[in-house]
Amino acid sequence: MKRLLAAILMFLSMVAPGRTAEATNVELARTISIADVHMHLYGGKGSDFYLTRMTENNVQWAGAVGGGPKDSPLDIKSALGHKYIAALGQTEFFAVLYTAGEKGLYDLNNPIFKNLFDQAEQAFQAGLVRGFGEIHINNISPFSPSRGQRKIDLTSPVVLKMFELSQKYDGFVQIHTMSNSGFDQLLSVSAKYPRVRLILAHCLPGAMADEIDELFKKRSNLICDLSATGPIHKNQRVYSVNGPKKEWIDLIEKHPTRFMVGTDPCCGLDDQYSGLISEIREHLLPYLKEPTLRAVANGNARRIFGLR
Repeated sequence: MKRLLAAILMFLSMVAPGRTAEATNVELARTISIADVHMHLYGGKGSDFYLTRMTENNVQWAGAVGGGPKDSPLDIKSALGHKYIAALGQTEFFAVLYTAGEKGLYDLNNPIFKNLFDQAEQAFQAGLVRGFGEIHINNISPFSPSRGQRKIDLTSPVVLKMFELSQKYDGFVQIHTMSNSGFDQLLSVSAKYPRVRLILAHCLPGAMADEIDELFKKRSNLICDLSATGPIHKNQRVYSVNGPKKEWIDLIEKHPTRFMVGTDPCCGLDDQYSGLISEIREHLLPYLKEPTLRAVANGNARRIFGLR
């Protein structure tokens, strides 16, 4: 019953806008440099397309969720340099899913995964990457493309190998999982690998603000990426055109070092990149206190990913 009530409340939060605060930092929100920690390169447009969009929108750093269908994260890193946050593993996860099914996502001996981890060790040592992402653990929802949907354990040997490497090199793992998977595995894995920044893509879809608060209080290495939580994604869970929801702005102000922003220009939204940045600047950032705004816009990402 509690879960059903939470699902109903989540649906209402997605469709019901509500002003909760005054936008007191409009000019700073409009001009501050952004770190977009959920920028996919889908659609075959390549790194030049996104570099142009980043420059137009004062996005100084972006990535953290893997490469595109044609370029590997390391190729994109070579093209964009320090502006790109390279993350490994997503392409390989899809490749194994499509060839071996969900069960293949548990198989460390799959040649695709063996090659990934050989490459990852070298890339970590060379300082070219800091982590893995976006790794879809549970993305079963009406908002996910049906072909790529899956639900696996966070404790899959393949996923834990990502955590082991990230722990060794003080890196990150960005995962996409739904709140209906429960929180036990999140808590156990984040405790086992305390040096890994475990980034919750889209701030754990389906989770209520008070649930995120409880997770944050229990684990200091959990971080929220606020991508796909606004109007363009047809999702008003965190903010709408009327500003952030009260419970979310209160949560962000309570944990100002634990949130980052992102666009998630996937699934046909490539050409709306400027709009995705604009809604962050107009409907989220201006409502934050200045120190929190600076942290969420880029400060937290610079610390977590070692950006310069």
